[in-house]
Amino acid sequence: MSLLFRLGLQSTLMGLGALFSVALASTEPVDSGPGEVVSFETSDGVKLDARLFQPSSANGTRGGIVFVHEPFRSKRDWSYMAERLSRKGFFTLTFDLRGHGVSLVRGDEELDREIFMEADWADTKLDLQAAFAFLMDRSQLPAEQLHVAGSDLGGSLALQHAVKNSPVASVAMLSPGLGYDGLNVLGLGKQLQRPLLLVFSTEDGYSRKSAQVIASEAAGPVHVEMYYGVGHGAKMLSREPLLESLLLSWFLGTVFDSEGRRLEDAGKPEIGEKSIDSSLDTEAEKKRLEQQRREAEKADEEAVGEQGERKRWKQGD
Repeated sequence: MSLLFRLGLQSTLMGLGALFSVALASTEPVDSGPGEVVSFETSDGVKLDARLFQPSSANGTRGGIVFVHEPFRSKRDWSYMAERLSRKGFFTLTFDLRGHGVSLVRGDEELDREIFMEADWADTKLDLQAAFAFLMDRSQLPAEQLHVAGSDLGGSLALQHAVKNSPVASVAMLSPGLGYDGLNVLGLGKQLQRPLLLVFSTEDGYSRKSAQVIASEAAGPVHVEMYYGVGHGAKMLSREPLLESLLLSWFLGTVFDSEGRRLEDAGKPEIGEKSIDSSLDTEAEKKRLEQQRREAEKADEEAVGEQGERKRWKQGD
């Protein structure tokens, strides 16, 4: 074999190796964007990928905000708002829920949101607990100075956390739902004393009705905002410019009631007629959620059996 042939063959193989390496790299989760790259671990061992935004306001630190994305999305949904609010003096944190973005492992176990069961979605509350603990540690702020915002299921997790874990500064829910992915928040509003923001779009019937129920139950100050034809969840941020301004005002504490009082000083204001639907049957909604819960439990039992069969098959048993 001539020297020239060997050199040519070596060059070809090296080129193929480089292409193969690029192909492999392209299958790895890639997530770039603004903010400091950080990570933290949940109490059950899931490593969560996150971005921390430091406050850059000359007016000092105003507090902190944890943002929670909706299912089948990622922390990038909230990146712009997190960066914008950091410039207003807030520590802000976005993170990927388990099984989403690049938060895909627990020890040696791979997490796939596509096969999540109700119990897996319920465990995402541990993700929010870990996020709060991390932000409190990095910011040296108490929980009472931390706000939490979420869209879809992320909003449900935010409300659940504020009621059961931390005396937060406020809660913001975009496209709220009473029973997303088996997480029933009916009645939680009765236990929330802090300001609550509920935002929905008119064509999103489930969120509209859910917002009405949650607002009617809320024990503390509540503000309901309705937009027209702007979709669901964090997508509303790119479709309705006024929503960004509302969120800025909300976290800065400058949302006022119809009489010009700050929301936290106004108590629980009356909910405008635009968001009232007298056709909503709360008791029927409770029964529907209970039936949904039973059906989910039955489906989980069947899926557990199927997963056991798959595991035995993979192991060659």
